[in-house]
Amino acid sequence: MHVFRGLPSPLQRRPSAVAIGNFDGVHLGHQALLEYVKEAAQARGLVPSVVTFEPHPKDFFGRGGEVARISTLYDKVNAILGTGIERIYILPFNSRLACMPAETFVRDVLLKGLDACWMSVGKDFRFGGDRAGSVELLEELSRTLPYELYVSPTFYHKEARVSSSRIREALAVGDLYEAALMLGRPYSMTGRVIHGAALGRTLGFPTLNMAPIPPGSHSRPAVTGVFAVRIHGLGQAVQNGVASIGVKPTVATDGRWLLETHVFDWSGSAYGRIVKVEFVERLRGEKKFSGLDELKAAIESDADHARRILGCVRPQADVPLQGMNP
Repeated sequence: MHVFRGLPSPLQRRPSAVAIGNFDGVHLGHQALLEYVKEAAQARGLVPSVVTFEPHPKDFFGRGGEVARISTLYDKVNAILGTGIERIYILPFNSRLACMPAETFVRDVLLKGLDACWMSVGKDFRFGGDRAGSVELLEELSRTLPYELYVSPTFYHKEARVSSSRIREALAVGDLYEAALMLGRPYSMTGRVIHGAALGRTLGFPTLNMAPIPPGSHSRPAVTGVFAVRIHGLGQAVQNGVASIGVKPTVATDGRWLLETHVFDWSGSAYGRIVKVEFVERLRGEKKFSGLDELKAAIESDADHARRILGCVRPQADVPLQGMNP
């Protein structure tokens, strides 16, 4: 399995079956398509591959406000590779790609750059300068250029189309169950633990900190608020905890998104580790408090609520949490 930032070198190119799209969430519809990509590749002796874009095109143009991202790039890549896709090409969505004529994108990027012999897109896929490229153009070009085109069918859940937009809507209102049905797995977020401002430690609730959105991005996470969570990656056992994801309005003004996770009854060093936070139930939305005392009281209440949901009893004596990230 290989992940490329941009196009491969000439020596790295392989005749490929390529699915093209943003694949935010890698939901059941995406997974069904990627299974078909593998079948098409096997039948034709091609390498099953995915072409995706970073940042999200809507993020690049900054149109319509912030883009609610379901997946971190780390999660998206791992979910795609988990389906058996062998190659992922992450194309930098920049001004050059945004302005490239649609036919040039097909000829220079897909055919010459990736050696795509079979390709799949959704019926609403648009590409190229001024979004002039369409499924109809790809079908027309396939009559004279050496590739096959497959337009992916719609995948349904409860008589409605499974889409990243529907998952975003479910996550926005805290409906993790509905989101999980469309994702085919519990909703989670994975990232590297980074240093924070140590405020959680000061309040008695040290946290593992992750940045769910790259600095300078126009994106935002698809979830906000406080959640009961399970934490994977701190050893063999799955840990329980409470997490807040937002912009910390009580103590910060920089607008930076942060996922802060307090792990119950755990001690150890986690800086630099890759940790997965699985969201179990939303407790409340993000709120600006009058000060640190009110914030601490809310965290204590949230922690007790999360413990009840997760079925983990508070120990009789406080467990020292040395080594937790601030």
